[in-house]
Amino acid sequence: MKAWQSISSSSSSSSSSSSSHKMAKASSSTPTTVHTTTTTTFIGASTTTGDHHHPSDGLEILPSSRRRQLLLQVPKVVAIVATATSTIMLPHNQVCNAAAAPGMTAESARDQWKQAATVLNDLLQNWSTDKWAEEVGGGDIIRTNLGTQGGTSPLFQIEKAFKVLRDSEYVEDFIEFQETVDEFIEALYRADSMASSSNNKTGSGKQTSPAVFIEQSKDEVIKMQAIAKKLTNQIK
Repeated sequence: MKAWQSISSSSSSSSSSSSSHKMAKASSSTPTTVHTTTTTTFIGASTTTGDHHHPSDGLEILPSSRRRQLLLQVPKVVAIVATATSTIMLPHNQVCNAAAAPGMTAESARDQWKQAATVLNDLLQNWSTDKWAEEVGGGDIIRTNLGTQGGTSPLFQIEKAFKVLRDSEYVEDFIEFQETVDEFIEALYRADSMASSSNNKTGSGKQTSPAVFIEQSKDEVIKMQAIAKKLTNQIK
């Protein structure tokens, strides 16, 4: 064999050997069978076929657009809950919240209030603590005049007349009027409570005299009379 043929044959053998070595290396580093893994991830749970993932990896697997959509929904949910809570938890500081009586006009409501103010004046003018404290039920005379017992007094359901007046042209500052109305109704309830307590003479042991409760009721009616003057000035 000539020298140049020997060199060519050697080079060809070296190249073939090198190619075979590369193919063998590639074959050994690449598996002949490729296993695919399908992973389905939900919020708070993970269902995996094949490989296992930690539950905390769930949000990371979600596409960024999906995560953004979910995060944007959080403030909406919070707002709905806050609205529902504020709706359920109603305020208790508004005393006069009665609906207006059907067919009641602003003029008739104003006339009712004028009569109610007159009843308060007459009640105080003819007050008789000793007489009303003599027997059980004397406090009912006060309660009847206040309109909290029976329906003959113009003070009966006076809250409804106040509601009509507040929204009428007869009242200029409805906020100030409503605040004064609340004071009046609170004093009325206290006067009624004291008058009702004067009727309780049953039980054993030392008891508060009915005259004491009647006098306490009178103090509240005096307050009502002073507030009534303010209300009259607020009604045109």
